[in-house]
Amino acid sequence: MTSCLRGLLLGSVFILAAAPAFAQTPAAVPAPPAPPAVLEEMDALSFVTWASASVRDAPNGTAELKETLPFGSQVIVTGRLAVGGWVRVQTPNTPVGYMWAQTLAPMRIAMPGAAAEGTPGVVAPADDSADDTVGTATPLGTVGGSPLAAEGRVSNSDQTDVYAITTDGWTNLSVDLTGMTGDADIELRDGDGGTLGSSAAGGSDDEHIAAVLKAGTYYLVITSYGDDTPYRLSVSGTPGEEPPADSAGSSQSDARDLGDVTGTSAEASDWVGPADASDYYAFKISERQAVTIGLAGMSADADINLEGADGSNLLSGTNTDTDAEALTATLDAGTYYLNVYPAGSEATEYRVTVAGAPAAPPPPDHAGNTPEEAGTIERVGPQAVTIKDWVGFTDRDDYWRFTLVNRADVTIGLTMDQGDADIDLLRASDQESLISGAESGTDPEELQLRLDPGTYLLRVYSYQGDTPYTLEAKAVPAK
Repeated sequence: MTSCLRGLLLGSVFILAAAPAFAQTPAAVPAPPAPPAVLEEMDALSFVTWASASVRDAPNGTAELKETLPFGSQVIVTGRLAVGGWVRVQTPNTPVGYMWAQTLAPMRIAMPGAAAEGTPGVVAPADDSADDTVGTATPLGTVGGSPLAAEGRVSNSDQTDVYAITTDGWTNLSVDLTGMTGDADIELRDGDGGTLGSSAAGGSDDEHIAAVLKAGTYYLVITSYGDDTPYRLSVSGTPGEEPPADSAGSSQSDARDLGDVTGTSAEASDWVGPADASDYYAFKISERQAVTIGLAGMSADADINLEGADGSNLLSGTNTDTDAEALTATLDAGTYYLNVYPAGSEATEYRVTVAGAPAAPPPPDHAGNTPEEAGTIERVGPQAVTIKDWVGFTDRDDYWRFTLVNRADVTIGLTMDQGDADIDLLRASDQESLISGAESGTDPEELQLRLDPGTYLLRVYSYQGDTPYTLEAKAVPAK
């Protein structure tokens, strides 16, 4: 039965049954016409229109028009007619109607009990390659309270499946990807290819996206993370409301200006979510300041970054859930940027604050900021040599140079009481990194390596915050 229906939808030639007879009453009064002859009864199989399609009162092109369905509409096929090319259908507005079969997209539709083929009423891609781009996306239909369902498989050889959905108005969208045996992720995109939301849980964990969308066509991109895995997609929605106006920019170039906060403060309120994934604010300081940044008032998880004018990330706040974020930084005069963004797939309002206060001058910097300007560590030997210095927002790198005259087992230690700094040991001749230490926070760093005679560089660099540090170096002659 499934193969027969596929043949119909692909334009096969059908065997025509004998023309239906019309009975006459003895009094020659015409009786109502008999229902069209049905060649094959179907078990409520779901299809999707691939173009605008008409539902008519009878299986011919001049019969009464019941409704016109737009591209992507779901249709239930209940019978294949003896009249070639026509099927009996059911829609939410038309309990019994008739459609020209070739206006329905050919899909793999499983019959009851045929678990290997899929699930009744569930759309699956027609093949392994024709649905892997937005231009060839498999249409699911219009999102509503009744879930739109699809199932398929992605793998290394067929890495991506793409589905198209439509919304009639502002919609609270809910997308679930389940049934995986391997790792697959999902992304929600608009018609221009922009990402509106994504979910990338590890392994075979379920994926979920929630978003608020305006009327339009959107795309769900399912991608294998290297595994061969089946999946089941479910998409539903409820009527939503238009988000509030956005008063913040989406990049440094159009950031909302909070002004000069030297010795004063500024604040702003706005929202972020899948429909507005990044808010930017600019602020200035005219002299060295201790800057305090806050992010609060969230109903869902949002985070904040402090960025330099060159786009570098200076400091991040990544508390979980709705916990407030608080950042502190001592900054030299200049222009800086705050980037507020959603940490999940839900929208949230927020309040951002930034305040400046006079800061003490920076401590002396004894190290160079480049390999060519590196400070010198004298007489590295069995007795540890200790150096104290600092790195931070305005002094990101310290370079130290030392020389070994004999082969030695070298131990380098880095300790700090605040902030977070890391360390890298390089060969001076070509600046190749030989060993690195990158513990989190104020956890101490320790490097141990046997080195040949030569000149080497130690790079101490700021990972987060102003960080005074103590550097110890010793070299024990190797036996």
